[in-house]
Amino acid sequence: MIGQSLASHIRREVNSFIGALMFLTRVPVSRYYVFRAEDLPRSATYFPIVGLLIGLLAGLVLFCAELLVPPILAVLFCMGITVLITGALHEDGLADAADGLIGGREPIQRLEIMKDSRIGSYGMIVLWFSLTAKLLLLNVLLERGVYLAVCALVVAHGLGRAGTVALLFACKYVRNKESKGSAFGNCVRLKELAAALPIPVVISILLLGKRAVLSLVLAAGATWAAGTYFRKSIGGITGDCLGAANQLIELVCYVSLVAGSPRWLIE
Repeated sequence: MIGQSLASHIRREVNSFIGALMFLTRVPVSRYYVFRAEDLPRSATYFPIVGLLIGLLAGLVLFCAELLVPPILAVLFCMGITVLITGALHEDGLADAADGLIGGREPIQRLEIMKDSRIGSYGMIVLWFSLTAKLLLLNVLLERGVYLAVCALVVAHGLGRAGTVALLFACKYVRNKESKGSAFGNCVRLKELAAALPIPVVISILLLGKRAVLSLVLAAGATWAAGTYFRKSIGGITGDCLGAANQLIELVCYVSLVAGSPRWLIE
């Protein structure tokens, strides 16, 4: 009886992980997934783990490419693999969010603009700055050592997805059945948040040591700032907001490692 219960629990956890993988990537695992509405909150707890795996894949590509091509091209390759495996999910969200949040004057207008699949001027400019910043920051990190750059990718992608879980918990989801993220809206509870955060935090500390402190602080600050801005602008979050927050958190992690930690943290 205990064995059957344990096996059932493991199957549900594996199914929840597959659900997270389906939502965040284009890995073809849908045939193995069994949809259960009650399992959606649990799938959200695996977002950071999926993020860590995406970062690890990007890091492996960077490590291998750096042996064959100049650093700037190696960074481009690793950025390209993350876009391919996620289907540019977060970059698309960033562009749409920029168009709506910057271009709209009222919450309803902002939401309407964000629904438009076409990219506008604000979205294009913000996306260009984001991708360029990633390229330059990762190139600097790679020049300081491939280990640091690989660790930065793993940590940034893991914390970026952890931030989206925090926003799903803390903010009202203002759309229903209108976006990919609506399935997870308004259903993440404290226990899912508590289960999602420890792994990316521990991995960050294990990989970066004391340097992780600044990354964790800035990631938490970026998550809080994004949530505050989204609530003020549209009354909550959408899937596009989650993508934008993910990109912001990823960038601040790279900035924290490029800028360096205070002397007392690294001595």
